[in-house]
Amino acid sequence: MEFIEPIWKGVVTGLLFTLTFGTVFFSLIQTSIKRGLNQSLFIALGVVLSDAFFIAVAVLGTSFIVDEMIKFNNEIRGVGFVFLMIIGLRSILKKEVDHSNDAAPVEKKDILYVLKGIMLNSINPMILVSWMALTTYVKTVYLFNLNQVMLFYLVVLATMFFTMFAIAYFAGKLRHILSKEYMHKLNVGSGIVFIIFAIVIVWPFLENAIN
Repeated sequence: MEFIEPIWKGVVTGLLFTLTFGTVFFSLIQTSIKRGLNQSLFIALGVVLSDAFFIAVAVLGTSFIVDEMIKFNNEIRGVGFVFLMIIGLRSILKKEVDHSNDAAPVEKKDILYVLKGIMLNSINPMILVSWMALTTYVKTVYLFNLNQVMLFYLVVLATMFFTMFAIAYFAGKLRHILSKEYMHKLNVGSGIVFIIFAIVIVWPFLENAIN
């Protein structure tokens, strides 16, 4: 019985963390439609690896890493802003072409998609804070012991990966029925989302400058 609660609560938490409709969500859809399921799954793998690192820091209470990341909070926000702006503007300005036959897009190396997933997930300064808050919550409110905490997070990460797989899979089903015009609209929409999140990341700076 002691392992049932961490499992079902891990599933719910994993779903909540995945279905937040952030940059990862839109990147999965865009990549699956344009490049295919396998490439979008490498992005999902990068996201899970990034979250696994932050969870390990939160669970092990590695204060040194936390303190160092806090010191570079401004730099992380700056890198995140530039990264998302580049992706956003590139999505909006890039012209969509017919990807059939000789016009097929040049495939990127799989590791680049993994790195993209890691970057998309890691540039949000609130990621580590969220995992640390959740770890404190499951220990103090749920009263999970270490084994239950480990099981809880394994289920969370597994749920996140399979949810991202489902998102990418069903998005990929649209790949062969979308016209070039709809693909361009998808790119523009995704680009706008990336730019909005870029502004959100640096909003504290803008707010201070306005005030």
